[in-house]
Amino acid sequence: MVAAAPELREQAHTLARLAGKGDMDAFRRLIETFQDRVTRVVIAVLRCDRSAAEDICQEVFVRVWKGLPSFDGQNLFAWIHTIATNVSITEYRARRAQKRGPRPLSIDAPIGGTDDLFLDPAGRERDPGELSHQREFLARVRACVHDLPEEFRAAVVLRDLEGLSYEEIGTALGIAAGTVRSRIHRGRVLLQQMLQGFQP
Repeated sequence: MVAAAPELREQAHTLARLAGKGDMDAFRRLIETFQDRVTRVVIAVLRCDRSAAEDICQEVFVRVWKGLPSFDGQNLFAWIHTIATNVSITEYRARRAQKRGPRPLSIDAPIGGTDDLFLDPAGRERDPGELSHQREFLARVRACVHDLPEEFRAAVVLRDLEGLSYEEIGTALGIAAGTVRSRIHRGRVLLQQMLQGFQP
């Protein structure tokens, strides 16, 4: 995924300014702009599916609404990603502290997590075997992303799925840009190692 286009950023900042003054229609449109991005962050941190992420996403946007009047207008995308990341990490730690057992898995349920990862090879018609291999590979990639340690997973998702800059990720995670680079590099190396020798 690529970073947001300048016109999208400007439009989002305009909506944020209006919403900060109490314009509910602007806030609704702001939610529509960021809904998918916030959902992907929540899913990646909590290792859950979209339906399980909905409550957390609502909490994120409640905090965005409360914070808009005092938002400094510097970088809206990094600010909202920071809120989404912080809310998700807080929930993740709370769940871990409660030592809840793993949820039973259903063979009919989608793989929780970065379900927006997809490949669409060129060509109008694809070999069924190729499609099967692709699905198996993507399932493996998603599982490996979920298995990354928390610090690497968040950095990789924000960079490779959300397209944030190193500086924006640093702001979102509260770490230096150099640390961001290190975590992304280490996370990618771990993913390569986990995927090495994959045979569908």
